[in-house]
Amino acid sequence: MATKPMRAISDRLNAAQVAISNTLADAELQALVAGFGYTAEKLTAGRQLYDRALAAVNAQTAAAGAQQQATAVLKAAEASARDAYQALAQVARAAFAKDKAQLAGLGLTGRMPRTTAAFLAAAYTLFDNAAGVAALAAFGYDPARLTGERAKIAVLDTANRAQEAAKGAAQQATRDQDAALAALADWLAQYLKIARVALRGKPQLLEKLGITVRTRKASGKGARSDVS
Repeated sequence: MATKPMRAISDRLNAAQVAISNTLADAELQALVAGFGYTAEKLTAGRQLYDRALAAVNAQTAAAGAQQQATAVLKAAEASARDAYQALAQVARAAFAKDKAQLAGLGLTGRMPRTTAAFLAAAYTLFDNAAGVAALAAFGYDPARLTGERAKIAVLDTANRAQEAAKGAAQQATRDQDAALAALADWLAQYLKIARVALRGKPQLLEKLGITVRTRKASGKGARSDVS
């Protein structure tokens, strides 16, 4: 899953917080931007966009962590299930080496499937059908053991579904995060453009919004301020 670097996201959130919070905290600044349409109501709307973006970023972080945990559980369950499958398959192939029909009935006509979905189907076939093969008890696979080993397949099945659900949730959280950040970025970009006009000639107020003001000397005319 492609996600934006957290440093870039934190920088974007910080830039918005600085601009909005410092505006709301400065009466002079508020009055000047209000003259260009950025009333308290409009600034509050910006604050709400920031709050939604922050919540979306936190939710995405939590969802990504949950997906990683689900993936770790899945890997462990798959290793256990494949080991159980392979052990029974090897025993069955040895026990029924000359009975191709029996092996076919157990689904042992090829290699162990690679994909999780195909493996689950093959593993259920093997363990469910093995329960009806009494001869396997002589090789250590009595009903109790088959039931216990089959449970490992069920654990994998559950873990696989949980991981898919966690993956979907993480993808949705990322989409929500990106949408919230985009809305905030659009609001902030427009606000800062208007603020540059509203606060022209007041570098100290521009600096409060996170707008860098470089002061340079112009030949024979004293200092000038450049806004970047």
